[in-house]
Amino acid sequence: MEFRTLLIGGVFPALLLGMGTVIMKLSLRAGISLPIYLVCVGFSIFCYGAFFAFQSGMKEVTLSGGFFAFLMGITWSTAIYCMSYGISVLKLPVSVIAPLTNSNAIIAVILGAIVFSEWKDLNFVKVLIGTFLIVIGGVVVSRS
Repeated sequence: MEFRTLLIGGVFPALLLGMGTVIMKLSLRAGISLPIYLVCVGFSIFCYGAFFAFQSGMKEVTLSGGFFAFLMGITWSTAIYCMSYGISVLKLPVSVIAPLTNSNAIIAVILGAIVFSEWKDLNFVKVLIGTFLIVIGGVVVSRS
């Protein structure tokens, strides 16, 4: 795998999502309600997407692609709402929420294996070891 591929596909998203969780707490501490927080986040996503859609000439649009993108938005925004609720209402620290929510990799591996038949290419021993390490790491970091 190319270094550029690792940076764009993994390192940058990890950094940005980690920073995003901290920015989430800053926003909530500044006194925004959860629904308005989601509206602001959604508007920024809309602007970002619209900019790149117009820049690319809005190619490659399908009804099923749009439907799955909409479903992704619903799942992501529900997760963000739950995290926001945990931080603002339940007063959970970022140091607890971040490691727990980042165990989403386990769910992605399981669903990818089933939905896309990626199980054919998986080394199950490595998957089990990785899953164990993610769970143990999440527990240890969230209890620190």
